[in-house]
Amino acid sequence: MPLNCRSLLPGAALALLLLGLPARAQAQPVLAPTRDVDITYEVTRPHQARIRERVRWLAAEHLERIDGPDKSVTIFDRKGNEITLLMPATRTYRKLEGAPRRPMEPEADAVLTRGGESAVAGQRCVDWSWIEDTEARTLCATADGVVLRLVVGGKTVMEARSVSYGRQNPELFKAPPNYMPALAPEGGAP
Repeated sequence: MPLNCRSLLPGAALALLLLGLPARAQAQPVLAPTRDVDITYEVTRPHQARIRERVRWLAAEHLERIDGPDKSVTIFDRKGNEITLLMPATRTYRKLEGAPRRPMEPEADAVLTRGGESAVAGQRCVDWSWIEDTEARTLCATADGVVLRLVVGGKTVMEARSVSYGRQNPELFKAPPNYMPALAPEGGAP
């Protein structure tokens, strides 16, 4: 019985398509760390001096802690969609619902285009670009989800200066026990 190659083509095409699906699904970057990490960024904002921010991730819990230059501390619970603001001067904290989208996080329907590879802060990363509000954005992310650089409109607005992987203390991602809830302004929730 002779083998008809034409009858095999549709099946072969389908098999190739199915084999290619996992590769296509993995073509988009991971944009949240998959393991605990401590990153120091240099941040440039329009018409302001550069600042340094320390960002720590408790990856398994999807918790992000940002220590700003003015001793401000913000903790984002990405899984619980909650923000905790720590105010060291008054030893108070405030919890807010609705963690905003991170500046380096594209909108859900954004189409990302893979670019070249780079090294930032001693780590290898891949550039990913997209357009948001008519503005070109490019981030450089490691394979394990650490964003090392963000460029908006051709200007670097955030770049890692140091990256240190290692277990993070879960207590850093909670309000300290000696902090009290901040009083809400009249008519507001605490």
